[in-house]
Amino acid sequence: MKKFFTAVLATLTFTSAFAATSGTLLLKGTVPRLLDITVTAAPIAATLPLNTTQTNTQVAVVNEKSNSKTGYKVSISSANLGKLVHESVSTSVVNYSLRYNSSSVNLATGQTFTYSGAGSNNNNRNVDISYTGIAHDLLIEGDYSDTVTFTIAAN
Repeated sequence: MKKFFTAVLATLTFTSAFAATSGTLLLKGTVPRLLDITVTAAPIAATLPLNTTQTNTQVAVVNEKSNSKTGYKVSISSANLGKLVHESVSTSVVNYSLRYNSSSVNLATGQTFTYSGAGSNNNNRNVDISYTGIAHDLLIEGDYSDTVTFTIAAN
């Protein structure tokens, strides 16, 4: 009888270990943050006619991609603070202004544009330049340049 009782108890214990009537499965996925910025220069950006006044001439398109749930910001800065500077004579300059998505950019201090909301993906924004042309005989011959940096970050 003792053997029979032990066998029945073992069977009941074994059976109850597998007697669940339901179970759950947690399915989960993760989407990594996407922050991407691409600046595509227009052909005129590399051959600006410094002797001809330009007013809101498109020099680039900036493509921004973000899936941040809090939105994103784009910071813009100029290495020469809004001046095209001669390659070897830093006192010879052409001042210019820049517009980003039709908004003026403060190149003297840099500027940040904030876009709120989730899923702001694949936005194209125009970059325009304006300056007063200077006669060639008033400028030192050579190349004049500035580097403008666009940086994207989550809010």
